[in-house]
Amino acid sequence: NPDHEFVVYPDRELRWTYKDFDERTDALAKGLLAIGMKPGDHLGVWARNIPDWLTFMYASAKIGVVMVTVNPVYKSHELDYVLKQSDMKALCVIDAYRDVDYLQIIRDLVPESLNVQRGFLHSEEYPFLENLIYMGPEKHRGFYSVPELLLLGQHKPDSSLEWAQGQFDNNDVVMMQYTSGTTGFPKGVMLTDVDFNSIAQQFGAYEKLFRRGQKLMNIMHLPLVLGLTVIIIPNLDPEKLGALIWKYKPEHMFGVPAHYQQMASSLLLKNKDLSFIRNYAAGGDAITVGAEQSVNDFLAAHGVEYGLAKGYGMTEVSSAATAASGLANKVGSVGIPLVNTLVSVFEPGTDTELPIGERGELCISGPAIMKGYYGKPAETAALLRHHSDGRVWAHTGDVGYMDEDGFVFLDSRIKRLIIRHDGFKVFPSMIENVISRHPAVQQCSVVGCTDKDHVQGRLPFVYVVLDPAADHKKRQIVRELQQICKEELPEYVQPVGYKFLDELPLTPIGKVDYRKLEEKITSRDY
Repeated sequence: NPDHEFVVYPDRELRWTYKDFDERTDALAKGLLAIGMKPGDHLGVWARNIPDWLTFMYASAKIGVVMVTVNPVYKSHELDYVLKQSDMKALCVIDAYRDVDYLQIIRDLVPESLNVQRGFLHSEEYPFLENLIYMGPEKHRGFYSVPELLLLGQHKPDSSLEWAQGQFDNNDVVMMQYTSGTTGFPKGVMLTDVDFNSIAQQFGAYEKLFRRGQKLMNIMHLPLVLGLTVIIIPNLDPEKLGALIWKYKPEHMFGVPAHYQQMASSLLLKNKDLSFIRNYAAGGDAITVGAEQSVNDFLAAHGVEYGLAKGYGMTEVSSAATAASGLANKVGSVGIPLVNTLVSVFEPGTDTELPIGERGELCISGPAIMKGYYGKPAETAALLRHHSDGRVWAHTGDVGYMDEDGFVFLDSRIKRLIIRHDGFKVFPSMIENVISRHPAVQQCSVVGCTDKDHVQGRLPFVYVVLDPAADHKKRQIVRELQQICKEELPEYVQPVGYKFLDELPLTPIGKVDYRKLEEKITSRDY
């Protein structure tokens, strides 16, 4: 369907059909070949999710060049590390966050760190970057804008594409995505053509939800495979979400829990018919039972057939492994495994499978598992393990369980576990799911604090964001929360303190920043 709209980019009022996009990626792919890129080379792309990011992704894939994603909010030392560790041949800067000082970041890098042969650049907001790409000896530097690359490609014969495509196959790496680095320096996750297409085809099996011609907000590869229109919003501000939903009416959306909580409180959507919504999915962070129920109540009251969809996965398995969508959904669950994917629960760090209902480490096996971490065989072996069943399983580091219907329930990261002095384990989600059901609680998060009475161990501490109408009742609400926890939770799980915030701090990708919350706790708080 070449004339169907594929890309809508509101920031620039840009619209591309499938034909436009195919022609643009062909031209860019040939442009990359024209300046010396070849199959197997590594191309860094420093950008947000914008149309040119998407173009580089497919142009690179068409000629076997590995696209290395560079997080646009990296600091100098992080960029320096990725430039060296990934063996980039070229770095492309095509867009920028307005609040990131790219000039200072580049200046902080010693010239030798920018060990790339060419720099591509296209940025209306940061034109000064054009000169900065020339750092280091002149003979090792060149500059090509995106329009220049497209022009070069338009004059290069199609036979060059055919040659490049004969040099690689579907199991070669097509993208290297660097993890956020929460457990140390970022690691380059090597993903193949098969990985990306496996995820898209598994979602395509949900044929009652997805239909060609529908619109989806902010996920890149899935729309192309399923014939959808992708609406690209680089920095999805939760406060503007209501206006975007009402203007573009996307049937599908993938976001973090904070987006949907903001949607449910949007004054613009208060009396609107939202029956066009088919599948709005939350992922990337846990959503409490209370928050999920509030969003579901909002959707039902506005004519939406299905409740909030959820999913679970990680970069190392190409994003998703489970989905709770349509009627295959349970409040509190992250869903059932995708059609060709296995998910099970094991004794942490082992291949001993645990019974239904018992908590352990969630592990994933399926067609979308990464090839490995680039240049890190030990870290790869720690995550991808061969079990006695002959399968390779990805050990996620997440704790959860599976019920008798095959629904997966996620507790928390193993690293978020709060282990008391007596060895008892406290799962933050157990407390969050109880507290979030209080009508005055908009959001809550549980983190560990120091046990002042023992030399080791930690105890649960609760942060709460209240409904503004209840702000004057804080002491009363604390007493009510204490009573609810006393009635519904074991003694060893009882929180030792409560603190109210106007909002929870978030990471750049919209997850609750637990580290900042832990740092806020003082000895006077409990």
